[in-house]
Amino acid sequence: MLFLAVFCGFLAEYQLEHKIEKDREKIYMKNMLEDLKSDTAIYENYGKTNTEVFSIIDSLIYLMKNPDKKPYINKMYFLARMVTLKTAPLFPNERTYDQMKNSGHLRLISKQIVSENISSYYNSLKFVSFYNEAFRDRLSDYLRAMGKVFDAEVLLNILTGKKEQNAPTVNLLTDDIHIINELLTAAQYLYGAQKLNENLGMVRSRTARDLILLIKKEYHLE
Repeated sequence: MLFLAVFCGFLAEYQLEHKIEKDREKIYMKNMLEDLKSDTAIYENYGKTNTEVFSIIDSLIYLMKNPDKKPYINKMYFLARMVTLKTAPLFPNERTYDQMKNSGHLRLISKQIVSENISSYYNSLKFVSFYNEAFRDRLSDYLRAMGKVFDAEVLLNILTGKKEQNAPTVNLLTDDIHIINELLTAAQYLYGAQKLNENLGMVRSRTARDLILLIKKEYHLE
């Protein structure tokens, strides 16, 4: 009788622990759904912002290559500063995945197809992190080149005012075509880094949407 009581107690405890883990698994999946929805919005917004950034860089290059720059000095200052305010790395939301990985709770994902697709998606974000580093390098190159062409005080006034300055006495620090070309070369490389991140985001956006549908199906979530 004692053995039976101990055995029944063990079974009850096991069932309770199993239920707790299943409940925890579902909560994690609900949270991951929210992260993935957030990711799709991040990717979409990144693309929209890039459309503006690319237009700014195109305009900056066009004006600075213009033989008669003088009437466009204020505009060039504004565009050059807006590039640094609008560009940014791409940061998907890895909150729930990191929580599960750090706590050892990835094992709670009982459905193999879901586990495999989650691992595939979040491992693919390592490429985003890698190319974010390339973006930061290109941005640093651009910032260094800006310091050779633009007056820091005017750039600060644009930052604080968030608008184009109306300063008739403002000039570029140099008219040296090689230094200006260095700036524009850095700008177009920054353009390329942003475009590459955008393309990475588009691919991952499709994967995230597929993963959302899979999790909803397998866990009967809405």
